[in-house]
Amino acid sequence: MKNRGRIYSVILVLLMVFLVWLRGVQDLQPSQGSNQPSIGTGMQKETLYVWYTDEALTDYMNSMALSYMEAHDNIRIVPTLVSAVEYVESINQATMQEQAMPDLCLISNDSLEKVYLAGLADEITDPEQIVTEENFPQAALHAVTYQDKLLAYPFYYETSLLLYNQTYLDEMAVNKIEALKSQQEAGEEVGIEITGGSDLIPKTIDDILNLADAYDAPDGVESILKWDVSDIFYNYFFAGNYMDIGGENGDDASICNIHNENTTACLQMYQSLNQFFSIEAKEADYDTVLQEFIDGRTLFTVVTTDAIARLEAAKADGSLQGEYGMAMLPDVSADLKSRGLSVTNGVIVNGYGHHKEDANAFASYLTGTIGADFYDRTGKLAAHKNVSYENDKPALAMQAYEKSVSLPKIMQVSNFWVQLERTLTGIWEGEDADQALQSLQEQMDVQLQK
Repeated sequence: MKNRGRIYSVILVLLMVFLVWLRGVQDLQPSQGSNQPSIGTGMQKETLYVWYTDEALTDYMNSMALSYMEAHDNIRIVPTLVSAVEYVESINQATMQEQAMPDLCLISNDSLEKVYLAGLADEITDPEQIVTEENFPQAALHAVTYQDKLLAYPFYYETSLLLYNQTYLDEMAVNKIEALKSQQEAGEEVGIEITGGSDLIPKTIDDILNLADAYDAPDGVESILKWDVSDIFYNYFFAGNYMDIGGENGDDASICNIHNENTTACLQMYQSLNQFFSIEAKEADYDTVLQEFIDGRTLFTVVTTDAIARLEAAKADGSLQGEYGMAMLPDVSADLKSRGLSVTNGVIVNGYGHHKEDANAFASYLTGTIGADFYDRTGKLAAHKNVSYENDKPALAMQAYEKSVSLPKIMQVSNFWVQLERTLTGIWEGEDADQALQSLQEQMDVQLQK
């Protein structure tokens, strides 16, 4: 009986060892990306799950997945639209559960520190060497760099531009040209020459104020300049050239420069515009302001790159009043320069993924082979700077993007934009600019433990 018990024990131990070995082999196969034939099923395909949150990308993502799979018959790409709410937390949860975990994720640059420290983003391998200055502007490269590591493939971006009614400016130029001719005929000296409406595109806020003083607005024009003063995206450029949060890559917690002589001067100018244009922060939301421009009621406004699609649609259906043009954001004055804000969405490779080599290859393909139809199909502008467009507006937007500053990645100041938005609203409504900026500086210093 004792010998039989020992035999049973030995058999049980051997069986457990075999099961552990078998489980190890099964676990090892996916992590190695095995393409060995499986019994009865032919070639085993690796599946890459690609997560994104914007429904506007669905058609494009599906078509890119299909074209990639046609060229790589051992790969299966599954684009997956998920909720933007608690996005990083959802990535983490799916990764820990290993139930169709995302191998690749589209994510904005301000979340890169968070996903990297959680192990959800690896340094990219960039197999085709596409993430270079030759293909992407410095703004894109800074946006996807964290602690000197490239953590994402730049995909698309959003930034701000000045929008103007070209028809109104052309009409104004005709009137000015006629007035200048009259002055010349009367023997008066004329200090400036105007050949068309493009000469009247403002280079500074002072130019807009001077134009407003002399502008005899046609019927229907209610505002010379109107923009969404409640949204940081359309306000940031006033002081953006003199604020620095996190340095050029937005990842250095030792750098936080908000309150200084230049930012104060810029926002004092910003505050003075309320007395001139009388814009109510609670009423001038972006959609309303853009529609007023389309209706011909506004001469100038500040928009983000998404406006191009809406303006082209209005032009096509005949609802756009006049022609429109876009320009770089005006400087605050001849001495105070402006700088707009941008957000870059990139593609990260999950640090816990089992198919990182293939994930990097598809990410490189997705972001490096963008065609001129990308904007028409998605309403997004590619971060890749070598894309040709029929419309000249995307090229101008790229110039604005190249000059822009990205959202910082530092988690300790993730609320900075909300706080800055509140600060600017307070300044717009009459708070002392210097004191408001000092208060914000002190708050951020505490959060950064400076």
